[in-house]
Order: sequence, then C-alpha cells, then structure tokens
Amino acid sequence: MSYKAPSGDKFVVRLEDEKMPLTVAGKTVAHLGCSMEQELDRAGTYLKTCGSKITLWSKIDRTPLIRLEYDARMRGAPISHWQIHAERGAMSHLLGRAHAVDPNRVSRPHEFSSLHFPLGGERFRPCLEDMIQFLIEDCGIDSVSGWRSAVESGREKWRRIQLRSVVRDSPEDAASVLRHLGYTVAGPNPAVTDRLEPFRKW
Repeated sequence: MSYKAPSGDKFVVRLEDEKMPLTVAGKTVAHLGCSMEQELDRAGTYLKTCGSKITLWSKIDRTPLIRLEYDARMRGAPISHWQIHAERGAMSHLLGRAHAVDPNRVSRPHEFSSLHFPLGGERFRPCLEDMIQFLIEDCGIDSVSGWRSAVESGREKWRRIQLRSVVRDSPEDAASVLRHLGYTVAGPNPAVTDRLEPFRKW
C-alpha cells in the first residue's frame, strides 16, 4: 500500500494492515511493521528511499522491541541505526557515569532504547530481508517453505541497487576498479564530481 505524503513531494509505502503477525508454532508472539518514504534522487531520475522504519513489536505490551530505522535527514544520530528496547545493568552504569559527569553527553542514561547503533549509513545499511532472516534464524519465528531463497534473492537485489547508487556517487572509483580488471573505461567530459556525503555522514 502506498500514498502520497502531505508535503506532496514524496510517497510512503507500508504494509496494508500496518503490522504483520509473527508466529511461533502458529501462535502470534509479535508483530512486524514496515514503512518507507521515497522520493526522486537529486538528478530526478531514480526513486530513492529517504526514510524507512522496520519495527518488531511485542504482543504482550504492544511496545517496540527492536527498531531498524533510516532517515536521510537525521542530524543528531546515525542516519541508519538500530534501537533496542531492553535494559542491561552494566550499560546503564556506563551511561549513568557519563550523565553524572555531564548531562549533555547522555540525556537518558537508563533508557537503552535512546542509543542509536550505527549501521553503515545511506548506502551500506541493512535491508528488510536481513530483519526477516534474523527473526527466523535467531528469534525462532515460523517460516514457510522457500523463505531462504526468497530472502537471499531480495537481499541480492537490494545490494545490487545500492551498488549502482555507490557507483553513481563515486564513478571514478568504479572506473578505476574496472580498469584494474581489464575493462576499457572512458569518462565523460567534463568529469562527474564525486558525491562524498553518503561516505562521510554518520
């Protein structure tokens, strides 16, 4: 399901029922939510994702357990990150110590979910298929026959799309690698300027 965002310059894509039930032995134990915001790239040629949220929700108290988020406009945290809603005494101690020294360093020392674990930025972030395999392999969520092939195929497609985006961001690096492999590559005149922001941004 998709709809045009109120601003009118992007589209939002999400599951029709908002949250997909996840089962163990046929019984629902959690829900998975997924949404993406998409817009045209800077050249106005390709559709790009400018924001996405993949959230694992608890069925017990209807709160998030894990969030995989990407926001190209993010300034105060990594643009691609995990947020984990759990607690760990040793980590709270570390954060509490930093907070005691300077409250501006860590504003919420007892909330593990306030941490944003960086995940490779705009180009090298995980995809929905990574979350699905994690849920099946590590969390024991039910699966259907052929799931692995579908997940691997989707992941390959995602990574190839990202690879093409990386080449557009840094064409001379791509040309250099191709020349090293024996390809003949001629650049345009004038040369295309690298777009370094995706490689430098947290």
